[in-house]
Amino acid sequence: MNPARIAVIGAGDFGARHLSVLSALDGAEVVALVSRTESRARELAERYGVPRTFPDTESLLSAVELDAVHVVTEDTRHFGPVMAALNAGLEVLVEKPLSHDLNEAREMVATAHRLGRKLMVGHILRFDTRCAAIKESIARGELGEVVSFYGRRNLPASFRPIYNKANRLYTTGIHDIDLLLWYCAGRKPVEVYMRSRSVGGDGDDVFWGMITMDDGAIGVIETAWMLPDSTPWRGHILAEVIGTKGTAWLEVPGNGLGFWLADRVATPDTSYWPEMHGTTVGALRDEIAYFVHCLNHDLPIEVPTHEEVLTSLEVAGALIQSAAEGRPVRLDM
Repeated sequence: MNPARIAVIGAGDFGARHLSVLSALDGAEVVALVSRTESRARELAERYGVPRTFPDTESLLSAVELDAVHVVTEDTRHFGPVMAALNAGLEVLVEKPLSHDLNEAREMVATAHRLGRKLMVGHILRFDTRCAAIKESIARGELGEVVSFYGRRNLPASFRPIYNKANRLYTTGIHDIDLLLWYCAGRKPVEVYMRSRSVGGDGDDVFWGMITMDDGAIGVIETAWMLPDSTPWRGHILAEVIGTKGTAWLEVPGNGLGFWLADRVATPDTSYWPEMHGTTVGALRDEIAYFVHCLNHDLPIEVPTHEEVLTSLEVAGALIQSAAEGRPVRLDM
């Protein structure tokens, strides 16, 4: 079986991580890279052995034979490259969120369905062994009926200038919205309420939201971009699932590995995208490997489903509307 010929569109931090995974992954061959910055394209192409670089998606698609693309551009610029790739007959892996615009997201999903193309949205926590273990525990009935979910995802304030082109709830809170919906599979969100505020002066950076499901289960989403740069790893993450029979929780940092050094305390990532033996591993590798496996064996993309992706975006949009209008918002799903 020939490896899937893949191009990476976007050469930022996550573009480099995708290249690191793909360059060491059986069944995949990176044949091109797209970046608006020529020097960055040359740097990454040399580091990961990518034979060709292009300044935009259009020149890529007209010059290279491909099976798929990874769209890892800034997340407000997913629509153009995703639609161009789908219409060129390619399969697509796009980083979350699919779009900040629900109508754009629906159009991308509808186009993929109409053309019979694979479109996977990279919700990485579906491939985090800890989050997946909670899902399996729920499926086995160990927690009983899920009645409460709490998700915290707080980041250092220094990240704010990097993520200031759209509402930051789509960057962090969307993860925990997706987890809530995953853990409450078979139930629907019916009402949301959120309060948010701007502290740094460049968009809202503190969010507290509540999501009520149709069976009365409640989810609380907290995300704040206010932590000091001295925060270990890159923020503080908590998840707690309370059921009628038991409770599950996880915390990051809190992975069992730490270094007490002369000038700092370090708690490196051991799950999302750690580096080992010169390549990126962990949940990101498993996510990309799943996409490549589906390509090579012509399997449907089911993690997550398009319905789940669109529902999480609809919930996020309703939460933002609630904060803007200062009232609960009902969902018609």
